[in-house]
Amino acid sequence: MNGQSLGALAVARTETPSDRERTLRGVSASLQTMGALSVKPAAGAAVAVLLPTGQSAEAGLAALKASGVSVTSNTGYWATLKASDAAAARALVADGTVQYAEYLSPLKTHGLPTPSDTLMVNQNKYLPMTNQYGAWSQVDQGCKNIVVAVIDTGWTGSTAHAEANLVPKSAWFDAFGHQKGVAAPSGEVDPHGTAVASIIAMTTNGGGVGVSTSYNLVKVLPINVASGARNLDFPSVAVAMDYAMGSVTVDGVTYTNPYPARVLNMSFGGDSATEYFTGLFRRAADRGVVVVASVGNTLTTNKTTDTSSAQFSIGAGGVMFDGSHWKDPYTAGQGSSSGPGVDAAAPSMAVPSIVNGQEQYWSGTSFAAPWMSSQIALWMYANEQYRADGSPTNGLKGQALYDHLIGCFKVAGSQKGARNDDVGYGRLDTGLMVAANTTACRR
Repeated sequence: MNGQSLGALAVARTETPSDRERTLRGVSASLQTMGALSVKPAAGAAVAVLLPTGQSAEAGLAALKASGVSVTSNTGYWATLKASDAAAARALVADGTVQYAEYLSPLKTHGLPTPSDTLMVNQNKYLPMTNQYGAWSQVDQGCKNIVVAVIDTGWTGSTAHAEANLVPKSAWFDAFGHQKGVAAPSGEVDPHGTAVASIIAMTTNGGGVGVSTSYNLVKVLPINVASGARNLDFPSVAVAMDYAMGSVTVDGVTYTNPYPARVLNMSFGGDSATEYFTGLFRRAADRGVVVVASVGNTLTTNKTTDTSSAQFSIGAGGVMFDGSHWKDPYTAGQGSSSGPGVDAAAPSMAVPSIVNGQEQYWSGTSFAAPWMSSQIALWMYANEQYRADGSPTNGLKGQALYDHLIGCFKVAGSQKGARNDDVGYGRLDTGLMVAANTTACRR
């Protein structure tokens, strides 16, 4: 059908009956010049027919039904039949019962193909556990990539396995040394930050070995806040957050980030709750930025890290291969900390990552955090896809944004709306988080 005919049909809905009839007659005339049902239908196809426009649609529909075909739907002068009625539809065109008939291709959702990469050990357990495949099948490429800033010990070694999903190196930042274009402390570098970032950044569907949690829809901005190997610096965290969100001025020099982050991943924290982090995180929330923080690895009860227990952060707890609360079977006293700071949980036992081209397996809630950061980033990406205004946070900021996220967790979490201090609302189903019909996650 040509563009003019489609336009005429669209306008016809608001015209007077006589104008509508003239319009449909004009459309049917153009259709009569086209070959009817000239190609073999695809599986699941249907047949659309145009009723005679020289009479009322009601009379035409009655005649169509009387012919013995299965009418599956009708609207105005159009009706649809099962593909098995194709031969009958040809005869109906010939005897004038309908003016035109054509095949309709089966409707299907668009989505990303299943990755061709070889899965790393444990990915076959963890990816289905959080329904990453279900999420990937519902989103399309084309929206703006969500940026996750991994505020940690920076990046060390090769980027070959993650080149497609890292922001340009010119935007990387050393918040301790106040330097752009680099994301590592001088001297000894701990690979912790690289392992955290790679969970999100691994190239998917063409990267060879391993897939990321975000299927190339999320970009990672590495930022260093260490003065040396794992010597994390408190003032540098504030500098890193401001830079990640757009710009920061230090000693009169302004550093601008051309790739502002929507999610800040913090796989670290201290032992006591502080107003310091609450204040920092409130500023991020007011800009529509979500903080995701690891809850700690000490198996303590009623006590999680200051970053996860602070207001305006999402606390990422840990789970085992079977989805149960993470308790390390090899190290006594190590496991996911519990308390009111736990909002949800993600894989924490032998989580696969790549550092400097080598497969590695890390345990700890430090690795639940990037998994969850990726899930929230995909939720934001889906919001961009569904909303006319393209807002990744459904137009929300501040406390309203966090309340909305928790409402989404209640529906998408494995606890089915309940909450406990070990896993919060449970393992998040990413497929539910991005689904158009999960009303708790949309707005």
